[in-house]
Amino acid sequence: MNQQTSKLFFTVFCSFLLIFTCSNLSFGQMVKVKKHKTISHWQHRFTLALGIGDELGAGSLGYAAMYGFGDSQRLRIGGGIRLNLALGITDSVPYLSKSYTDTLDNSYRDSLLVEKPFLGSANLGFYISYDINDRLEIGASTDLVGFGFGGNRNALLINALTRDTLSVEAEVRSFVSTYKIRGMLNNEIFVGYKFNPRWRFRLGMQYLLTEYLTPKKFFNNNNVFKNRGVLGFIAITFTPFGDTVNCPKFKKEKIHYLKEGEM
Repeated sequence: MNQQTSKLFFTVFCSFLLIFTCSNLSFGQMVKVKKHKTISHWQHRFTLALGIGDELGAGSLGYAAMYGFGDSQRLRIGGGIRLNLALGITDSVPYLSKSYTDTLDNSYRDSLLVEKPFLGSANLGFYISYDINDRLEIGASTDLVGFGFGGNRNALLINALTRDTLSVEAEVRSFVSTYKIRGMLNNEIFVGYKFNPRWRFRLGMQYLLTEYLTPKKFFNNNNVFKNRGVLGFIAITFTPFGDTVNCPKFKKEKIHYLKEGEM
């Protein structure tokens, strides 16, 4: 080995030794620790629900963006959109007009018997839920505004006082709103069970308002007829990005390396 090669080898060795020493002095020994991932306060939920009552059956498919409050994020409030469908499970379903008098007595209401009603709506809504513990939640939702759709149906209009009858066509209101209660609106309260961070099962009650209109006002200067149904429902909810905040058993952790000076 000539003198020049020896000097080069010595320089490289000294440089490596210097870098190694400085690294240990500056950063200390590497320590392996576990650190939780940063979790967004926003959660995205997709829900499919099926309900049944005395006169109507219903299905809905919805999306909701929910914001979790505080470190635990147990309370979530948000908004979303829901597609609702309802159909009659009897040959005809009664829809009632406003009362002739200031009473809730149905004897003062005209009836519109709609043959096999089938109608739907797509509505923006308000959603709220609270996690009781790691597995159970309670919540509610209500439709606010949207649009309705559905074909005309044959119907029989019955006057409450004279018992006169008319064969008419019933049509769906196209504009839906909670203001003055117009169109098809879905309201829910439920209890949910979380299987894992992405899937949960719900069981609850729906207050489903559906509405038909007649082409003109025949009796009592009225052409609006409503059905207010209470339905039991089951639902499945999918959260694509998981829910690791309130599900410790399924929390995902990653390895993060800290140096001695960072502890």
